[in-house]
Amino acid sequence: MLNKQIFLDFLKSNYGKEFSKEELINRFAESEAEEQAIDRLLSEIEVEHTYNRNDLVASCKAGTVFFKWINP
Repeated sequence: MLNKQIFLDFLKSNYGKEFSKEELINRFAESEAEEQAIDRLLSEIEVEHTYNRNDLVASCKAGTVFFKWINP
């Protein structure tokens, strides 16, 4: 099950690459319950990092949320 640290470690190891919220849910969820839990976690992280200036960028493009780690 995905937690915040696993998510951040995944993005750090794939820095510079952008992942959609749906792609991350599909990658880490193994059940419908996990899909919902991961969706909530990603929503929390999105809000937390949307306005912060740090290495994680959360952006919305055409109604899809994307996450990207910008520094190695």
